[in-house]
Amino acid sequence: MHEPSNSTHQSRRDFLRRFSVWAAIGAGVLASISLLRQFIPRLTQYQRRFKIGRVNNFPVNTFTYMADRKLFVYRDHQGIKAVSAICTHLGCVIKKSDEGFQCPCHGSCFNDRGEVLSGAATKDLPWFELKKDVDGQIVVDLGRLVPPEEKLYL
Repeated sequence: MHEPSNSTHQSRRDFLRRFSVWAAIGAGVLASISLLRQFIPRLTQYQRRFKIGRVNNFPVNTFTYMADRKLFVYRDHQGIKAVSAICTHLGCVIKKSDEGFQCPCHGSCFNDRGEVLSGAATKDLPWFELKKDVDGQIVVDLGRLVPPEEKLYL
């Protein structure tokens, strides 16, 4: 009768041994990922800055939607500025409306300054810093937020 008991204890020991090895491997993988994540923002920092073209590409007194960047660029006679086209509620892409911007998913409304007027969103739309590159193109920096009234003067 000791034989079945031994085989049961043996399989339990094997299970615990295998479990502990896999748990150690899993912990090592998670620790490695968390260590590597410290360096990822430094590597992706350059992707947060990108060129959107020259000032002449944007009509005066118009919000131009850039679908590939989910961004609205506004130009007037004085300068140019850029606002996110991503709703601050759940990340839907907003549309331009007569009053400002509107989220087609959950009905949030924003004025032309990106301030919440109504709906589920509780945060205003972020505006991004613009700079002119040496080649004359406009560069958007998603890592640097600015107030809605700030623009790149022409």
